[in-house]
Amino acid sequence: MKNVIDVVGAAFVERGSLFAARRSYGSEYVIHKYEFVGGKIEGGESAGEALVRECREELGLEIEVLRPLGTAKFEYPDKVVNITVFLCKMLSDYTVREHEECRWIKLTEIDEEQWAPADRSILRDIVHEFLPEYSLVTGATGGIGGAFCKELAARGCNLFITGRSGEKLSAFAAELRRMFPDILIMWCACDLTDEHSRMELYKNLEGHTLSRLVNVAGADIQKAFIKYDESKIIFQSRVLFEGAISLSRFCLDVRAPKFEIINISSVSGLYPMPYFAIYSALKGALTGFSVALARELRGQGVTVTAVLPGAVYTRPDVVEYIRAQGIWGKIAAKSPEYVAQRSLRAAARGKIKYIPGFANKLMRVFTALIPQRLKLTFIAKRWSRTQKDAF
Repeated sequence: MKNVIDVVGAAFVERGSLFAARRSYGSEYVIHKYEFVGGKIEGGESAGEALVRECREELGLEIEVLRPLGTAKFEYPDKVVNITVFLCKMLSDYTVREHEECRWIKLTEIDEEQWAPADRSILRDIVHEFLPEYSLVTGATGGIGGAFCKELAARGCNLFITGRSGEKLSAFAAELRRMFPDILIMWCACDLTDEHSRMELYKNLEGHTLSRLVNVAGADIQKAFIKYDESKIIFQSRVLFEGAISLSRFCLDVRAPKFEIINISSVSGLYPMPYFAIYSALKGALTGFSVALARELRGQGVTVTAVLPGAVYTRPDVVEYIRAQGIWGKIAAKSPEYVAQRSLRAAARGKIKYIPGFANKLMRVFTALIPQRLKLTFIAKRWSRTQKDAF
């Protein structure tokens, strides 16, 4: 009976390249072949502990084990190898100690015949997942987020989608795969108001190359400020601003040579709005951040577009609110599909601020001529009559 060996391997993937170590010893089946850094699991060790130890011993490398990528069983003439490969992150420099060489190989240039046979099936899975570029969409199961996903998928873009509910994301991903079988759909649930949840999302995004970030997630809470409690202040502030800023920073480290950021702001952020004070202030901040970032990153292959829609037909309560506005509501409100399509066009043209719809643009010009004191009086009177807190 052949010996059965349980081994672990570390896959390091960065910007479309995979770290490979060429063996300097072993049987004729593996010597001079590339492999994932790793080795046997010793007694009492977990897979992660074994991987940390092996990377230290072989390369003097400190790592973070992020998540499993795959498991394979391979039968050599003299033994059976069960291998589990984990996506890992380098935390230090490395020194070649036991291998002939270590190098980064572009995923487009990988030749699996140069790799140890036991690694090849997982290697194919890694190339399949990490070679393509992805568009990351937050708030993906909402009205606007869903419209962006479908529009991008129709254009042939692979998607990485996120939202608070794993159940909704799983169902939506399955729907997208049925509608667009030729694109890749990845998903990971994340509460953007929680930094620990964001870190888990970033672990799942690690190694992927992003060509676009669409920050849609939000909370359109509308009520008198005195009616807020501390938890609702934190929730709205983090989901509307902190989460978008954090995601933008992370994505700049895993971006493709050409990268778009589309931040869904609001025309509500153009001026202070009593009874909508937190929402309008945060949307104004997101717009200001987008404009500043666009200037910072000019000439670096990155475009940043702040989209300032008016009312959008999304949830039933929003649709009813639009209906109550009468003729102006019908003229100014847009569908999620309209916002997604026009926003992507504006981003492609390099627009930094974009207001979807002629009526909303006209309102922006008209209101700019009105003294702020009068605007505040009008807004306070109008918005004090309604309250919206769907979260």
